[in-house]
Amino acid sequence: MPEPTTTPAAPVLAGTSENFDRLVLENSRRGPVLVDFWAAWAGPSQRQGELLRRLAQEYGGRFLLVSIDTDREKAVAERFGVKSLPSCRLFRRGTVVEQVHGMQTEADYRALIERHLVPVAGRVQAAALTAWQNGQQAEALQLLAEAAVAEPADPAIPLLMAKLLVRQGRHQDAADLLGALPPTLAAETGIRRLQAHLGLIRAAADTQPEDHLQAAIDADPDDHASRYGLAARRLLADDYDAALELLAELQARASDWQGGAAMQAILAVADVLGPDDARVRRVRRRLFDR
Repeated sequence: MPEPTTTPAAPVLAGTSENFDRLVLENSRRGPVLVDFWAAWAGPSQRQGELLRRLAQEYGGRFLLVSIDTDREKAVAERFGVKSLPSCRLFRRGTVVEQVHGMQTEADYRALIERHLVPVAGRVQAAALTAWQNGQQAEALQLLAEAAVAEPADPAIPLLMAKLLVRQGRHQDAADLLGALPPTLAAETGIRRLQAHLGLIRAAADTQPEDHLQAAIDADPDDHASRYGLAARRLLADDYDAALELLAELQARASDWQGGAAMQAILAVADVLGPDDARVRRVRRRLFDR
């Protein structure tokens, strides 16, 4: 969302008939916009405005506050059925999602705002993914690095950052990032799966050359260690199709081999690629949609 003010002491924008659609409706598609309807002659509406301005400053731009002087902007007040003051409307995705009539307690206004705030982590992840998709990989990683400092208890941020590092082929950097996490975060399911994914990649360094592994499988289709090693080699080469096929075959032949290593590896790879990836869907159908 755009900065709600250029003056820290007054984080509020003045709404008019001319700028309302741009200021309120368009911005509400990016985040919550709270519209304060007021008039100079209405004492309670003055108090509501002061309270909302203070909350807007405290929330630091996580919602946009727009002030409508109903004496000057009668058309806007009529458009949204404002018949008494104080009154406010909360807009999200171009429509009114909540409305309040009469002066409320500070707790009530806070609850109204909190119900519609986009979590900081969610906003940062969305911005990072957009930057990544636009080819701005360094900018995406920088956004996540800054967010990880600001939100150290949220595992989603370092997890996404590590996944993006893996997609760059920076496997050791991703492993170092995850290895530095505190135990409470390292225990998260997504983190553990990505560590398993990286472990599979590192395992490739300890396996025989691919032609030897393939020859061993051809000679004995139940040579599970060679099949797993070949999958690791293919993963190291970023050949996810071949790696997943090998792991799926291993899962079908020996689901309990090495404590279910094949399924753990499949889940780890799927977690990196995402559930909507065509390769993940194909393996899921092979294993579960029979």
